[in-house]
Amino acid sequence: MGARARRRAWPERVFLALFLPGVLAFYAIHKYPRVVLDLVGSRDGTSVFHLAGKAPGFWYASVYTALVCGTCLWILLGGRNQYQAKKKKGPLSRYQRSKFLSILLAQLIAFYLVPYVLPALTRPEGFFQDPVAVGGKAAHVYVWPAFTSVGGAVYIFLVIPLTVWFFGKRYCSWFCSCGNLAEAVGVLPWGARWVRERTPRGPGARKVEVTQVIVLLFSLFFGVMLLLDGLALATAEGLLQSVAAVQDLFIDFAFGSVIGVGAYPLLGTRIWCRYGCPLAQGMKLVGALTRSRFAVQPNDKCRGLNLCTAACPMGIDVASHAHRDKQPLEQAFGLDDTPCIGCGSCIESCPVDALAFAPLVGK
Repeated sequence: MGARARRRAWPERVFLALFLPGVLAFYAIHKYPRVVLDLVGSRDGTSVFHLAGKAPGFWYASVYTALVCGTCLWILLGGRNQYQAKKKKGPLSRYQRSKFLSILLAQLIAFYLVPYVLPALTRPEGFFQDPVAVGGKAAHVYVWPAFTSVGGAVYIFLVIPLTVWFFGKRYCSWFCSCGNLAEAVGVLPWGARWVRERTPRGPGARKVEVTQVIVLLFSLFFGVMLLLDGLALATAEGLLQSVAAVQDLFIDFAFGSVIGVGAYPLLGTRIWCRYGCPLAQGMKLVGALTRSRFAVQPNDKCRGLNLCTAACPMGIDVASHAHRDKQPLEQAFGLDDTPCIGCGSCIESCPVDALAFAPLVGK
């Protein structure tokens, strides 16, 4: 666990009492509406969950995007460095301004307007007449589309590796939809405290990161099965459906959705990114073979305050690279030896400017 957690104030406890069941209920309705109706003994069709003619996914995306974009605008217009623990915040750095602008545009355009608004505007039956459909159940196994479409293959096997080659794993903190929410919540007052006090840290927490490798291997296996099935090369009756059901329930629904979002107040904002996301693990593997290796470079100003470690949402012991035995170190770290996503929170949290991004270097 991170820094010692303070007792939660009553407004936060009330929020948690509503938030955790709410996340579970929404994702159940979104992905398993028929099961929910059966549990409550209703004979209505799944259209009962449509509000004003719009599917649950639209309303979820609307709230999600409003939170992300609203936070980004608050950061950009306020111009304050919200990663600092002190009450009087310093100015927002150019790096963070660019990052939050990227998050705002990516979330608004790529993850809201394009998938949810523009198609509905061109639908003959009208904007407020969403068809009845179950939410996607493979949303968090990001590798499988590469085996089912040419566009997915180009994106996963070409665009992502090139991005990592030039920019490291900054995709996770500058563009990814899951990362957008994590970055936004992580700078809000409660969210920043969840990151500092609840993020799992230490050797034990690092060992559990192997689960991400397991999810990546499963994603590749699932993708290959879909490819073989599409080519009519796999005919084992029920096998694909069984594997898909396991992935739907345990990886996408339980891990990626309910825990991935619902555990923010309990385990910090990057639980899915750190322990589950197969794309993140793939980027780390690619990064070990390319010139990405962007690094956070400590200097001799370090005073061993450990604020950098507390600010890291990925649970990295940043201070161990910067200070040891009351002496500053200059031991850089990056994508190849840590799960670093280049969010810059450690750099921004340091009051003595002891950390900075080093230039990209090759092998």
